[in-house]
Amino acid sequence: MKSNSLMPVFAATLFISAFLIFSVQPMASKMLLPLLGGSPSVWNTAMVFFQAMLLGGYLYAHFIARFLTLKVQGLIHIALLVIFIFMLPLSIPSGTAPPDGNGQALWQLGIMLSCLGGPFFILAASAPLFQHWFSASNHKDAENPYFLYAVSNAGSMGALISYPFAIEPLLSLRSQGDIWMAGYGLLIVLTAFCAFLIKEGKKPALPMGAPQHDTTWTLKLIWIALAFIPSSLMLGVTTMITTDIASVPMLWIIPLAIYLATFIIAFSKKPLWQIEITRELTGYMLCLSVIMFLIGTFLMLKIMMIIVHLGTFFLCALLCHQELTRLKPDTKKLTEYFLLISFGGVLGGIFNALIAPLVLKSAIEYRLILALIPFVVWAVLAQKPAITTRFNAIEDSLRPLKLKIIDAFMVAIGLGLCLVTYLSDSPSLQLIFALAIGCYLFLVIQNRAVYAIVCATALLTFGGFWNKNLNLLSQDRNYFGVVRVYSKDNTNYLYHGTTLHGAQNRGESETTPTTYYSPGGPASNAFEILKKQGGNTHIAALGLGVGSISCHTTTEQQIDFFEIDQDIVDVATDPEYFSYISKCAPRANIILGDGRLKLTEVEDKKYDLIFLDAFSSDNIPVHLITKEAFEIYLKKLSNNGFIAINISNRYLDLRPMLSSLANDMGLTFYYKAHKANTTAGNISELFTDSIYAVIAKRPETVADLVEKYDWKNYSGERKVQAWTDDYANILTSMIILQ
Repeated sequence: MKSNSLMPVFAATLFISAFLIFSVQPMASKMLLPLLGGSPSVWNTAMVFFQAMLLGGYLYAHFIARFLTLKVQGLIHIALLVIFIFMLPLSIPSGTAPPDGNGQALWQLGIMLSCLGGPFFILAASAPLFQHWFSASNHKDAENPYFLYAVSNAGSMGALISYPFAIEPLLSLRSQGDIWMAGYGLLIVLTAFCAFLIKEGKKPALPMGAPQHDTTWTLKLIWIALAFIPSSLMLGVTTMITTDIASVPMLWIIPLAIYLATFIIAFSKKPLWQIEITRELTGYMLCLSVIMFLIGTFLMLKIMMIIVHLGTFFLCALLCHQELTRLKPDTKKLTEYFLLISFGGVLGGIFNALIAPLVLKSAIEYRLILALIPFVVWAVLAQKPAITTRFNAIEDSLRPLKLKIIDAFMVAIGLGLCLVTYLSDSPSLQLIFALAIGCYLFLVIQNRAVYAIVCATALLTFGGFWNKNLNLLSQDRNYFGVVRVYSKDNTNYLYHGTTLHGAQNRGESETTPTTYYSPGGPASNAFEILKKQGGNTHIAALGLGVGSISCHTTTEQQIDFFEIDQDIVDVATDPEYFSYISKCAPRANIILGDGRLKLTEVEDKKYDLIFLDAFSSDNIPVHLITKEAFEIYLKKLSNNGFIAINISNRYLDLRPMLSSLANDMGLTFYYKAHKANTTAGNISELFTDSIYAVIAKRPETVADLVEKYDWKNYSGERKVQAWTDDYANILTSMIILQ
């Protein structure tokens, strides 16, 4: 076969291999979500596994390429592909359950290794191994096979785009697994074809201008660092998005797709733009990110903040990957080069998913790594800026003096702005100072040393939830997120991530439920309906919070709380922080574990009310509101039982979806959007607006909600397909898109 035919064959094989790798990532993670409470950490932990397997595959490719002939390499690789097909199709063993309490991350890694480790490991070797084979051919581009890495990343991008828009909506998880297995079989055939085409021969000499960097240990460490930073940033920005919206494939994929796009751009034959432009744009985008971090607590800018950080991540990752491309070695070091890039990526994943939750009390790893970027921009900018050249003449004339005096003066001004912003108690002043810091950074961006120091300081000082008016009492972090307890004016507040999850006045109104559970609100209405049934009714509450709903119960009622997060249990049951449970429901039973899984262990028809409020930050636990989940709830409900759901959310409107679900299952659905009546100076200051839904077996059970409390039916307003374990379309529920 002519050498010109090699390229399409190798490109097709690499494309399919990458497509299989990146379509199985969201598929496997989605299978695990219901077992792990829908936590955003599921994806981060999964990424550690995938990156580790990628490193293992690259290591395997490096060693067989170094020590074995092409013929033996082909035979071994094909044999392993065939052996690992016996681990397919992908599935989670029935009866598998994670440990209660801690240890979820290690359990998840073990399950993924046993179910997917072999096939993913051998697929991960494709990119470097096939490039090595191609470099040994007589093709005219054999001396520079790095463009095939862009082809591989294009296959990865194709999988990521098609999964949420085509694969997930149209195919069940079982069907996805079967089709994926068929694709794996096709890859075996194509791999055998590639191995047959390659003949060992004399390598052509490198053309003039080809990269021939000496692979010193310093250069290797630079490769690792430049791969570590984008990997860590990807997981950091993913956590930020999924914590506040939902942990679903759609939102996992956006940062990963951006990450891959930067690889495609950086390793393509003709880059879209030069690295000098990327450096300049990155510097300006970081200025905007600083502003967004400073004003991130302003609700109306939350979506803008997400967009800005995705843009910042794109430029930061592209800068690092373009630097990697600029520093790539000749083809003799190809497999080692990709091995070290993979190693850096694994380190980034391990840092974010395993080390940071244990070492850092707050989720600051994203800002911590982002703060390195100003120094990367500064350190690698040996050339003059590509976009902005203002002040260059002035800088050149004053350079000796500037290094000694002006730089120190400018740094002091920038740090002073950061300090006064941090000490300010007024949101309005914080906004003004935030804009001042942003403008300052724009003005000094050409002075890279000053810019880097002040920009990094601002990134590390601000971000997440910060408010000088609140006194921090407690802060803990685990697999499920960051839990904080604050106090102010004799009131304690519980925050999970960036969202208020409960508050309690510690004075005369200690037993008055607040926030979403206030007297006269939808939660109160639901408990009033339950009281009409009389007798010793039983309640299941999925999600503990601070235990506010305890004070809606009577002494005759028995309430079982299902809570997956041990830190939440510790805070809610500690009277030093919150006393709702100890005061109102001392006999409450707290069951540690995912509510959906634990409910399956309870006898049927036990509960008269199932109360769903299991949010992490604003994250929607999708697996708790699917058709399969409600089938479980209905089995556990008495004949007159009903389900109450807190659907208050800043980003998602779940009413249309839940209405469709109720209609599909022949159930009754009502909702109520409640505007809290607040008065300054009393307990009502702690009441918040809320939206609740109820779903009942029988319409007469909840008829009083409509007649007495003005609950409504959601008929005909907007149609959305009900969610299942196989299908959940977050886009149809996003408020911003409605």
